[in-house]
Amino acid sequence: MSDKLAKKRTPKFPMPSARRESVIDRVAHRIETLVRSGQLGRGSRLPSEPRLAEMLNVSRASLREALKGMMFLGLLKARPGDGTYLQPTLSSMVSRHFQWMLLLQEIKYFELYELRQILEPAAAALAARRATREDHNQMRAALAAMRAAIHDPVLFVRAEMEFHDAITQASKNVAILSTMRMMYGALAEGRHRVLPLVESLEKHCAHHERMYKLIASGQAGPARRAIAADLKYAESLLRKNLKTADRLGALNDHAIAVPASQAVDITKRNGSGAGRAAARKPKGAVHAAGS
Repeated sequence: MSDKLAKKRTPKFPMPSARRESVIDRVAHRIETLVRSGQLGRGSRLPSEPRLAEMLNVSRASLREALKGMMFLGLLKARPGDGTYLQPTLSSMVSRHFQWMLLLQEIKYFELYELRQILEPAAAALAARRATREDHNQMRAALAAMRAAIHDPVLFVRAEMEFHDAITQASKNVAILSTMRMMYGALAEGRHRVLPLVESLEKHCAHHERMYKLIASGQAGPARRAIAADLKYAESLLRKNLKTADRLGALNDHAIAVPASQAVDITKRNGSGAGRAAARKPKGAVHAAGS
């Protein structure tokens, strides 16, 4: 990769402005320029340290400092003995930032529900038009896993998450899918708090099975309305829980977050089947894609 880059014309980077810019910002901006010029792409290996320092017009010490910072932020990934690469996907990085925005009260928790109520019904309508046989198989597998875990709340939530994620995947809209996956970790604690309030998990399963039938039969409008009703029900349960909560600051309308280390990353599944996901031993909190 470095030889290929060396043959291309190195972009001319502007001189730093009067405003003091951090080393990480400076290097990140210049790597962005390489991406825009087509010299680097998703998952690309960065040139060697000496070559990259020359290209970016920074010292090797400053470059090392910046690269470590970018790795911490999740923009880059080091492979020992192989080199440094741009991450192929940034969803996990953005998910962590989303959780910190909630923790620092930059956004409110119920604003996430408003966003879900915009995105998920639209995803269901698109899925009714675009779902493939494989998408249908994943939804059915998730429903079967929900049924099998009806007496195990942790596994039930995990399987339900797989079902909603399968719907979003079936929409074939990467922007919707990525945005929803960013929210999973942030919604985790709320999902666990409302699950005991669900009147009947049997009925809950039946409701999700109806959603699938509407999508599988290509009924976009009814599928959209069914998902919207599911989210409204979930929001009502959470509001009920909040009204009765007596722990100050434990969960409120301003912030709720689960540490990224405790959240299950749905983008790193071992296999695509929901049954396999449900069979895994749970570790800490799980994402909340369902109602």
